[in-house]
Amino acid sequence: MIGGILTPAQLRQELRRIAWGQAQLAEKLGVWPSEVRDWLAGKRTMSGVVASDIRRLPSREPRPTKGRRR
Repeated sequence: MIGGILTPAQLRQELRRIAWGQAQLAEKLGVWPSEVRDWLAGKRTMSGVVASDIRRLPSREPRPTKGRRR
């Protein structure tokens, strides 16, 4: 982590962790999808507050394996 922000690679990792697409993240954060694309392309730096909000989003829950009963 550099200065409390997420690098483009870290943001991609967070998107995988929460299992969301760019549009869903943009909607949740209240920003334009183009802003998320710019963060991923390294064209724009996100604020530390936004990075912190992303880190606090819950991880997706793993799906049960086929054939396993709960």
